[in-house]
Amino acid sequence: MICPNCQSENKDGAKFCNDCGFPLTGRMAAVAAASTSDATLRSIAADDGPEDVQAGDSDPDFEGAASAVEPESAGEPDASGPLDRSSIPAIDVAGVNVDENGNAFDFGSIGDDEAARAADDLTPFVPRRPDEEPISGRSDFSGFDECLVDAGYVPPKKSWGPGDTMEMPRIEGQAAPKQKEFRAPDANQKKGGKGKIVAIVLVCLLAVGGAAAGVTYYLELWGGKMLPDVVGMTQSDAVYVLESKGFAVHEEKTKSDDTEGVVLLMDPVAGSREEEGSEVTIHVSEARTIPDVAGKQRDEAAALLEKDGFEKVSFVTEKSNEREGLVLGIAPEAGSKAAAGTEITVTVAVPFTVPDVKGKTWDEASKMLTDEGYEPVVSYVYDDSVPAGTVLGTTPEADAKADSGSTVTVSVALSRGAELEQAALSYLGGLRDSGSTVTVGGTAYLVESVDAVKYEGGETTSFTITGKAVTSLDGETVYGSSKQKSGAIVWTSDNAIASIS
Repeated sequence: MICPNCQSENKDGAKFCNDCGFPLTGRMAAVAAASTSDATLRSIAADDGPEDVQAGDSDPDFEGAASAVEPESAGEPDASGPLDRSSIPAIDVAGVNVDENGNAFDFGSIGDDEAARAADDLTPFVPRRPDEEPISGRSDFSGFDECLVDAGYVPPKKSWGPGDTMEMPRIEGQAAPKQKEFRAPDANQKKGGKGKIVAIVLVCLLAVGGAAAGVTYYLELWGGKMLPDVVGMTQSDAVYVLESKGFAVHEEKTKSDDTEGVVLLMDPVAGSREEEGSEVTIHVSEARTIPDVAGKQRDEAAALLEKDGFEKVSFVTEKSNEREGLVLGIAPEAGSKAAAGTEITVTVAVPFTVPDVKGKTWDEASKMLTDEGYEPVVSYVYDDSVPAGTVLGTTPEADAKADSGSTVTVSVALSRGAELEQAALSYLGGLRDSGSTVTVGGTAYLVESVDAVKYEGGETTSFTITGKAVTSLDGETVYGSSKQKSGAIVWTSDNAIASIS
């Protein structure tokens, strides 16, 4: 392919000249080719001479061509040197400087919008002559002995081989364009035409196979069947739908506040693919009822209530002879329907325990024990460290677990000294009242008054009395004068007098 601008040879199919960068296709290339066609013909005619013209006279296809050109010639060209462009008359060539109707082109400056539209229009323009001026013969180009191309011009080296590059020429007066490299394709590289066809066929087959597999899978011809969504249906409707698809149905009841008998959830979930005959579990709502937890342990009852979804459960205790931690009752009563937020009270047994009555009087201790359901029994214990009548403790001891109705022995403090002092007062007072005598130091004294009694410890009490010594002389009783006399009484454990001194 010859460049119409620099006449260098280019590879067939090239879009731009490898030497000058001139476009080889499109409108600009067509215009350039048309503008150089007549000059090229004249240059060839000048080189061939009159022989070619004579040969042309015998060719009927070119008759009249010379006569059509000769009137336009301004004179004989000078064959001794380069062609003088000013001496060549102007030739109107359709598609070069005039349009196909002979109107001159406007080569003035154009706006940016018009330039953009012209750049986008790449449709080649093919000039043609008017129908009323047909070419009747060969044109006479005698006298033209030079071409427009300098005879000393050496075409540049071809640069479209594999790996070759070129540099675009610089346009004078303008900024240098950015350098670009163009790499020509390798002519020796084999084109895989058959391989591409095979690959395309394989891709098409795979696409068709994939589409067929997808359609058959969607139609449930393989890969199992899709589980329908039965959540929200009644139990009977859900069973019918699933069984009609070929699935086995397993039902489970689930406590719920929703409408009774409605499917709450399903396993596997709806939309999954399962083999025909697979088992599907549906959870059907069931009204909550208060479970019967009486007689169960506290922890077991709490677990049952939590399992049924009850959220507000409280436990209270009640003293009972039943096993500790045993549920005695529940409110609301067992079997009644209730929502998850219903308040539920569970009564749990706790054992009776002996109250702490230490330090109290016998009367106070007796009342407390009776209120707890126990039978109190008193037991006196000699203890001079506390006031007499103070409770020292109980049997069983305080806080011990004991069934209601059991007997509890209350230990009450009793002072030995006070007891013996009272015994001494009673003994001496009896002597005084009866006019009897007490022997102190071997002398009998008629007791007139009891002045003092004191417990000395060791089962011994001391006393002081006022009395008269009594003796017998010759059969007569003789009384001495009144005076105080002190003595001591030793007691036995059963409060009997062991001795008086």
